[in-house]
Parts: sequence; C-alpha cells; structure tokens
Amino acid sequence: MKSEKELIKLARRSSFIKNPKVSFLAEGFGNENYLLEESGERYVLRLKKSTESQFFDSLEKENSFLKYFEHQGVDFCPKALYFDRDENFLIENYIEGDLVPQRDFSDDQIDVFAQQLHQLFTLSVPGFAIFCEENSLKCFDYVDQIEGLRIYGFNRFNEVKKEKLPKEVVNWIEKTLRENLKYLESENENELGFTWGDIQSKLIIDSSGKMNFYDFEHACISNSFGLSYIKIHGSFASKQIDFLIERCAHYFKRSKESLVVDMNANEKIVGTNDAVWAAMKWSATGKREYEDLMYARIDLVKNINTNNSFEILSNPNLKSS
Repeated sequence: MKSEKELIKLARRSSFIKNPKVSFLAEGFGNENYLLEESGERYVLRLKKSTESQFFDSLEKENSFLKYFEHQGVDFCPKALYFDRDENFLIENYIEGDLVPQRDFSDDQIDVFAQQLHQLFTLSVPGFAIFCEENSLKCFDYVDQIEGLRIYGFNRFNEVKKEKLPKEVVNWIEKTLRENLKYLESENENELGFTWGDIQSKLIIDSSGKMNFYDFEHACISNSFGLSYIKIHGSFASKQIDFLIERCAHYFKRSKESLVVDMNANEKIVGTNDAVWAAMKWSATGKREYEDLMYARIDLVKNINTNNSFEILSNPNLKSS
C-alpha cells in the first residue's frame, strides 16, 4: 500500500489535482481505492494491485468503457477523468449517496436496475470501436465465453497446486470444466452488448433516488448481460430474482423461460470458475476461508437444475417471446 505522499504524487500527474487530502476508501482483489478531496471536489483514485497477467489492463478497460458510456449519454456510471498507463491508475468522479443492498430494493428499484442493464447492453458495439479509434483509446473486443472459460477456468486451474487438494475435488473440477466447455461449444451465439461484469451487490442511491453503477474494470462485450452473476453474487431474495427475470424479459424482449435457461447454464459456469479461484487461493495459502468458499461453490453448482434448461434450450419455441 502506497503512502499518502506517494498517492498525492500520483494524483498530481493529472492536470486538475494539485494538493489533495487523501483517505483510504476500500480495496478489492484487483485494486486499492482512495478518496481525493480538493477545493470542494471529490474524486476516486483506483490503483492497480493485482499481479494476475489477465488483469494488467483492467483499469484501462474501465477507462475506455466509461468514456464511451458517457459519450452515449449514460448518466448512472462514474466519469473517467484521467488514466495513467505508466503507473496503472484511474481517477474518476466520486458518486455521492448511500450503498443500498439489492435485498432492500423495492419493485420499482428492481425495474430501474433491469432498465439500466438493458441500456448498457444495447449500446452500439461497432460504435465503441469507432469511438476508441477517434479518441486514441485502447479498444477491447468481444471475448467469447469459451475464451472466458479458458481464462477463469482452465488457466486458473493450471495454477492450482493440485497435490494440496483432495483428489475428488480435482476430479470434479476437471469433469465440470469439460462439461461447461462442451455446452459452450454447442451454444448458438446471441446478440452482443455491453455487460457490467463485476455487478455489485450494493448500489449507490443518491439523495434524489437515482441508482448508480460503479466498478467497471471487468466490464466487457458479451452475449450475456449477467443474470447468472447477479443470482450468484448478488443479495436479491428468490422472489426478487423472479421479478428481476420478469422485468428483464420485458426490456430485452426475451421469454422468461429462455432467460432461465441462460441463467442456469451460465450459473454453472460462473460457479465452477469461482470454485477454481477458491481452490487456487486455498492451495496457495492454506486459509480455511478459501476452503469453505470452494466447497460452497461446488455445492452450489451441484444443486443447479440444468436438466430443464437443456430441454428448453432444444425447443426453439421457448427461446424468445
């Protein structure tokens, strides 16, 4: 963790911050986040800390996506103000408001949540490439789900110290990764769009009631808008998930059944990848928390009912509304 003096030095690399007050905000797996305050203005400095090679440019990705979103009139995301490629940090505006868990959302707020997911997803993908070229920004292309499975599933599993794991766990992961690959290879591609990626379980609600999204380093161009990720990592109750599916079916013009198919199949993929990550961390650190998380994710995947999903998937009459 850098000192206050070092952080001020970084902030001064921008053209608009001179001598800010610095305080720690939060940190995640990939970044440290600091609050900068100067002359009545507040900013967030996001500093890369993860050494995983696939995440080295995630803040640059966040910068490119956020600038495009702003250009397209999206007003519920942070504004990327300054990206420094040499020091790998990003400065954004600070969004005022309260962090509200999804489980506390009203039906109206769930509806807004679905609307905003749809608004992001339906932005022009070709327009993003043009925007990046015109503004000298790094352009990030569509990475298909098979590539994502390779990165977050197979590649991470190769980093697991397998001799430190129970043999039945190693065998289960290998088998399930192969099943997930087989499913993706047989899946028809859907429309491409922008997905939030690391969809947060708490959202910022400001004093006017406006809902704000944040943390876009894992945003991507995808054929999925993240329903399975929301189910796994969010805090919605089961009835709220049902209502969210209903509202997403409305905005995305899909049948509820087809969304459930995609959600269950992708939930298995995400859950398996989560189990791989936890296994990687457990084999490296020996910490009980990662062991518990690994087994929790394995149990989650085992309990997913994919039988009906694949039956519905084979029936084209249930694929769209």
